[in-house]
Amino acid sequence: MLKKIIATLFTRGFVALVNLAILLVSSKQLGGDIRGQVSLLILNIAIIQVINEIYTGYALVYFIPKYALKNIYSNGIIWSVLCILLTTITLIGLNVYFNISINRYWIHIAVLAFIIIIHSFNGVVILAKEKIRIYNFLNFFQPSLLLIVLAFQIFVFNLKTIDSYIIALYVSFLSSLVISSIQVFAVFKNTKESLPECSPKIIFKKGFFNQLANLSHMLSNRYNFYLLSNNVLVGIYSSSTSLIESILIISNSAATIILTYIANKNDETNSVKITFLLSKICFLLSLVCVLVLLFIPSGFFTFLLGKDFTETKQVMLCLSPGILCISFSTVISHYFSGSGRQRLIAAANFSGLFTTVITGYFLVSKFQLYGACYATGLSYFVASVIMVVVFMREHKLSLWSLFKLKNEFKLLKSIN
Repeated sequence: MLKKIIATLFTRGFVALVNLAILLVSSKQLGGDIRGQVSLLILNIAIIQVINEIYTGYALVYFIPKYALKNIYSNGIIWSVLCILLTTITLIGLNVYFNISINRYWIHIAVLAFIIIIHSFNGVVILAKEKIRIYNFLNFFQPSLLLIVLAFQIFVFNLKTIDSYIIALYVSFLSSLVISSIQVFAVFKNTKESLPECSPKIIFKKGFFNQLANLSHMLSNRYNFYLLSNNVLVGIYSSSTSLIESILIISNSAATIILTYIANKNDETNSVKITFLLSKICFLLSLVCVLVLLFIPSGFFTFLLGKDFTETKQVMLCLSPGILCISFSTVISHYFSGSGRQRLIAAANFSGLFTTVITGYFLVSKFQLYGACYATGLSYFVASVIMVVVFMREHKLSLWSLFKLKNEFKLLKSIN
């Protein structure tokens, strides 16, 4: 298991570097206003994707090893088409209400959402079959190609508009979709047909709470995009968020492996020990990253991102306490997910979102960018505390166990 975690961590580390390069190129070359428009466009695609993944999301990792894959996959395609149509129409109305200036891009949003959703669906199938190498490759390939296409348009053709980013999204995700589809068809050929069909109702039941959790988690931060009501402020806030959230590659790498381990093994005792150990390790490594951030001059980020981004370091530091909370609770969240406890995750994350909603308007009105950070931090703290407390109480873990590492680390190395 340790080897898989390290391999996934290195892959996600490279992906984080690529995403950082994308952020730097798009922010410095396109400016705060266009970067804000890009962030809002991506947010709307992400909302469509999260709602669609009620059926096609990572909750399927629990079902795919146990039921007929072709039946699950065909139902997922039908659901995706219907979901994209309905959610796109709904989001158009919401964006008009909030006076968001990306209305002329809705066709692109809908088409890109479909491409990204099917590619992500393929990724879930690949992950559920424990094909970690190809899963990691696809996670690296898509953003790398996006960066190449975006940089080519900006530096060769001098195309510095939101359209250059949209074209890069099309090229990178379409190419990745072709590769992931080939892998899924190969999985179909090697899958036993004797497995029973799974009722969509069962998947929707678990998927609903799983995606309610994901949507709540995403909007705990991104809801503030709407409250800021200014493309430049959204650009600064989204860029700062992307930078500080890169720390979460540590916990996300460990969480991906623990999810597949729990879904495919029946080893409750070791699952609990490994989950708690990885949570502590992820927190400590994330804390080191935040401490490093303290010593980086503010001017460094202005140099990297451009003159519109002078407040980036301060915003990142304001977001960091919440990120540290999430770095600890992410692995525990995936433990509950792999155990089929999506309702608990949904309740915790929805509590976090509720915290953002009731505090966000006041804090953003009073403190602008920093108010958005405060609201997000409170949200992450509330969600994390709920999950961690439930996990520790259920498994009778003491406060002292938070500081124990050595013996559990030996267990981690011994498991494949």
